[in-house]
Amino acid sequence: ADTRVGEEAPLAVDHAVIGGVVAVVVFAMLCLLIILGRYFARHKGTYFTHEAKGADDAADADTAIINAEGGQNNSEEKKEYFI
Repeated sequence: ADTRVGEEAPLAVDHAVIGGVVAVVVFAMLCLLIILGRYFARHKGTYFTHEAKGADDAADADTAIINAEGGQNNSEEKKEYFI
C-alpha cells in the first residue's frame, strides 16, 4: 500500500503544475488581448486614402475630375513602361 500512495503524490503534483502553466498562459493571452485592443482603439483613425479632395461636392464624374485637387491632370510627370 505504501507504493501506491507514493505513486499518487507525484501525479497530484503534475496536475498542479499543468494547471499552473495553463493558468499562466491564459493570463498572458488575456493581457496581450487587452493591450492589443487598447492599441488598436487608440490608433483607429490613422488610415488615409489618396482620393481627390475637391471631388466631394461635384455634380457628376466629369466635374469631379476637373475640380479635383492634385489629380492626374499632368499625366506627363509619371510614365509607366511595361516590358
